[in-house]
Amino acid sequence: MAHFVTNIEAKTDVTESTKVKIEQCENSIINSGTKYVVELVAGLSSYDLVCLGVGKGATAVYSNQTSSSFALVRRSTNECILLIDIGFGSIFALQKYLKTANIKPRQIFVSHNHTDHSGELPVYIANEVSKSIVRIYCYACIQPRLRHYRCAELDSATTDLLQNVQWIMCNELQDIELDSGDPKSKLKIRVQQSQHSELCAGFVLYENDQPILSFSGDSGFNPSFYAFLWTAPTILVDGRVTSSYEHASFNEILSFYITKADQRQVFVYHYGLESEKPTFPDNNISAVSPGQVIQLMLPLQTPEIIACD
Repeated sequence: MAHFVTNIEAKTDVTESTKVKIEQCENSIINSGTKYVVELVAGLSSYDLVCLGVGKGATAVYSNQTSSSFALVRRSTNECILLIDIGFGSIFALQKYLKTANIKPRQIFVSHNHTDHSGELPVYIANEVSKSIVRIYCYACIQPRLRHYRCAELDSATTDLLQNVQWIMCNELQDIELDSGDPKSKLKIRVQQSQHSELCAGFVLYENDQPILSFSGDSGFNPSFYAFLWTAPTILVDGRVTSSYEHASFNEILSFYITKADQRQVFVYHYGLESEKPTFPDNNISAVSPGQVIQLMLPLQTPEIIACD
């Protein structure tokens, strides 16, 4: 568990909602003559997130940089539980950053049918289905696009390369369980359609019914979709310099972050090359980099008032 301990008499860097709770606690003990501290308990989840790439649509083709993708990794075993998008370079980057040749994720989430998010899917299926089942999670309305367009080349194979593919189709706001490989860690995702030119969806990931991560997929700025993402303490959000229907701008992301009272870790991806990486004025919002490891946290619990001798 990670603990943030602060003297209630001192100035702190907690969120506004937490400040209110602290003030309420102060009022109840102000005349007691006892010194107290407020302890905020933020538990670590069982998982880390590894950034595999932050490339835009053409970044992999013209600059040989991995498309935007991530790996959810169980911290205790270094196993990839979930590959988040599978665009160009994703599988090689997964092996590179997890330092394991021929590593295979337990399952894959594909946000949409654009090449920089699903381009390696048919190649991965063709190479892996003879070894074990390939489990693919996606928004239910996206599955026909992936199956019939992205994976059309598999239909011409001399063997049935799709017989060991398990499509797990997720309806909006429906909880769908993932295979965590650990009976003590129950994982589920809840998807919602984003705002993009191609049908696309993001998700919120839960561990034991507590949100630990949200992922936007590709999306323009949409307040209701962003409110959905802000359920989780760690947020991955697609961003570009200029706002469009398909992609939110860095300024739109920052402005929405500022309006929210509850503090979150926000990581911006899909910006392209290192030279295009944005900077932000707040330490809790930043651009993620390839190879960066993020420890996923559980939501902050209610502060505890602890008496000090």
